Amino acid sequence: MNARALPGVPRLSYIVFMASTDMLTLRLESKMNKRLGQLARALDRSRSWLVAEAIEKYLDDNRWQVEAIEEGVRDADAGLIVPHGDVEKWVKSWGKKKPLRKPR
Repeated sequence: MNARALPGVPRLSYIVFMASTDMLTLRLESKMNKRLGQLARALDRSRSWLVAEAIEKYLDDNRWQVEAIEEGVRDADAGLIVPHGDVEKWVKSWGKKKPLRKPR
């Protein structure tokens, strides 16, 4: 949501402009739906608001994985890869008196 003060409207009044939204239908286990309803009542929010917040957080939290995969594919396409055997030798050297340098 985007709230902003408008000229000529008292300072503590705001008009809220909603972003465009789409409808999504999903199935939940009965227990989860009941818990969602309880939380919505406790927070004085709608179940839809809670679900949208949870999905947005999930997407933000997991965006790094997609970005890392895409970066890896770009590196592989550019030939920027390290042979498995080199990595294996490096890992096996960990904890030894003279560990190997990270392969490049």
